[in-house]
Amino acid sequence: MSPSAPGDPADGPSAVRSQALTTRLRLPGDSERTPGRARAYLGVTLADWGVCETVRADLQLIVSELATNAVTCTRSSEITVEITLTDDEAAVSVADHGPHRHLRARHVPPDAESGRGLLIVQALASRWGQSRDDAGGTTVHAAITLPAQQSTSLLEGAVGASDNRTHFRPDW
Repeated sequence: MSPSAPGDPADGPSAVRSQALTTRLRLPGDSERTPGRARAYLGVTLADWGVCETVRADLQLIVSELATNAVTCTRSSEITVEITLTDDEAAVSVADHGPHRHLRARHVPPDAESGRGLLIVQALASRWGQSRDDAGGTTVHAAITLPAQQSTSLLEGAVGASDNRTHFRPDW
């Protein structure tokens, strides 16, 4: 379903506030290139949608951390990255199809080479969380509130640009 045009008189003023653009990308769950592909796709998509550089950069770091966790901590053959833009926030979720695991941000020793990903997500995101999907996998989501000057008109230029797509690149 495609969102209605902003400001359509038949929809009234509340219709603009309830619109969202969503796109999904399926990637291999067992490739070290997957986090980079997720980061690049998110960056291009949010740029196409007109999201400011600061939010794009923060969400690119978040998706990289979430995709890295999915690739390194699960036996999932595929992960799904979903990007959503509403009138007041940009969000990303990463779903794996491995066994569900409860994730938590944890402090690690200063000399540890890994383990800080969810601390980074927690620091950058306005909100984040996780859920178990119907197939038993884990979905981790994070959102960043858009700056006030951008949030009121963002969807007006982006509607129809990339909404509700699913992509699969088996060669990645």
